[in-house]
Amino acid sequence: MERSTLVFITLIAALVGGWAAWAAAKGGHDPVTAGSVVYGVVAGGLAKLFGGAATVTVVRSLLLIVGGVLGVVASLLLGRAAGIHLTPTTS
Repeated sequence: MERSTLVFITLIAALVGGWAAWAAAKGGHDPVTAGSVVYGVVAGGLAKLFGGAATVTVVRSLLLIVGGVLGVVASLLLGRAAGIHLTPTTS
C-alpha cells in the first residue's frame, strides 16, 4: 500500500474515531473504548477497500500517529532545553 493511501486512511479513521469518542462521551459511555474500536474498524475497512491487509494497515496507521505524537513531544522538549518556551498570546 502506498504511503499516501496510508495517510489518507489514518486521517479518515482518526476523524471518525474522534467523532465516535466525542459522541460516546456525550452519551455517558467510555470514549476511549468507543473511539478505539471505531478507529480500528474504519481503518481496517478502508484498508480492505483499497486492497491492503486490514491488520497490517491498522498497525501501520497507529504507528504513524504514535510517530507524529512522539515527534511533536521531542520537538517541544528540545525547544525547552534550548530555552524556547511557547506562550499563548491574545491578538
